[in-house]
Amino acid sequence: MPAFPSSKRAAQICLAVLLLSVSGVGAATAAGFECPEIGKGEVRISPAQAKVFTEGSSSDLANEITSLIVSLKSQRPGIDYSSLLNAAMAAYCPVIADAKNLSAQEKSSRIWKFEAVMRERLASQISSAGDSSILAQVDISPKVYEALRDKAVSLGQTPSKYMASLLDKAVSEAGQ
Repeated sequence: MPAFPSSKRAAQICLAVLLLSVSGVGAATAAGFECPEIGKGEVRISPAQAKVFTEGSSSDLANEITSLIVSLKSQRPGIDYSSLLNAAMAAYCPVIADAKNLSAQEKSSRIWKFEAVMRERLASQISSAGDSSILAQVDISPKVYEALRDKAVSLGQTPSKYMASLLDKAVSEAGQ
């Protein structure tokens, strides 16, 4: 089962989106933005997740991807790399395709970025070497992360900014 999208396939998708938007097809643009069928329906995206996917920072995207990986692995122990990637792409792509606040170019860019971050996160889980850009890593359950994300969105913040503010407050109260 090939992973989505291959470089050639992703380029075809981006070109199709660009051609549709340039040709003035209008409403057909979202329909012309092809999303993978393989893995469709394996992951449900909540409205809070969709908001983070379309408006969040790179850190928020990385956290959402980690949450998706953990969720899929807990639902399907032994799931392989390609199936993880396909299921995540099949869940993420329609959210971006339907985002009214993004241009065709932004949509394509976000799909490429999502795939790159997803592959990076999967590779880091496979390899024993850690990411040296991570200064601190705290393991939290998916439920705790989801509660933090939902609270952040309700306050009009991104999850990473909300978590940072909680940590800043804790350090300040500790007298540091």
